[in-house]
Amino acid sequence: MDLSNLENKDHLKIIITDSGLGGLSVHALLDKRLSEKNKNAELIFFNSLAHSNFGYNSMLEKSDKLNVFNSALEGMLKFNPDLILIACNTLSVLYHETKISKEIKIPVIGIVENGIDLILENLINHQDANILILGTETTINSDQHKKDLIKSGIEENIIYSQSCKNLESEIQNDANSPAVEKLINFYLSEAFNKIKNKNVHQLVLLACTHYGYSKNIFEKQLFEFCGNNFTILNPNEKMSEMLNGNSLHPMKKCIIKNRVLSRVEISNEQISNLAKLLEKDSITVSHALKNYEYKSDLFEFDKMNIRVK
Repeated sequence: MDLSNLENKDHLKIIITDSGLGGLSVHALLDKRLSEKNKNAELIFFNSLAHSNFGYNSMLEKSDKLNVFNSALEGMLKFNPDLILIACNTLSVLYHETKISKEIKIPVIGIVENGIDLILENLINHQDANILILGTETTINSDQHKKDLIKSGIEENIIYSQSCKNLESEIQNDANSPAVEKLINFYLSEAFNKIKNKNVHQLVLLACTHYGYSKNIFEKQLFEFCGNNFTILNPNEKMSEMLNGNSLHPMKKCIIKNRVLSRVEISNEQISNLAKLLEKDSITVSHALKNYEYKSDLFEFDKMNIRVK
């Protein structure tokens, strides 16, 4: 997508959204990139999680997922952003089926696009590689990555997908816990049982923004399955690099305001665990999480009758 008109703006308001808190990693990386380019911006992380007891992957009906995300998008537009980044694979595969997607006039970019671009770029150097896509149930069941890759001319028989139920929730609680390590080992074991040729290079896409928090565990476990013959692809980094323009006033220090908004309360444990991980890329985003703004009316949800698993 051409964002050149935004790159030349003196001040940008960008909303980064996710169905949980994994997208904060994109927020932190984007803050870091814009600071390096001396760009003025307001970066708003908009938590599209509607209820503290269940998320999108727990909703039985796809129509419910679409209605909830549609409501969240309506809430985002009230902030008059210049750009919306869907830093969530689950929501990215839903976006184009929401009612409001046909009416939105500003650029809306889903992270699935970044993941596809990463895979295609890496296939240039690893032409005989397998592609392994790891993601949530909603993401994997949509087959969106596979469909887009096949449209790009990639043979279906080298594409493998693995649904990782509950992994994102465990990572959000503690990215380096034994529970996370156990789940990653279990799902990689399932994935490699499907792969026919294990001797070629494996391109492993982390198709959930949470997974990057546990990249060190993925690396350790992948080594057990295929030695050094793998490359981990993290689309979070790709998404944060989309805006390339420099400041229109390079001699002035840029001002970037960071906010984190949520209609559900975020536990102190989650804040503490994630804030530490965010600090390496952005102390200010880590601080914004610690001082997040709880807004129960962030978007409409309470009148919806949602069936969950």
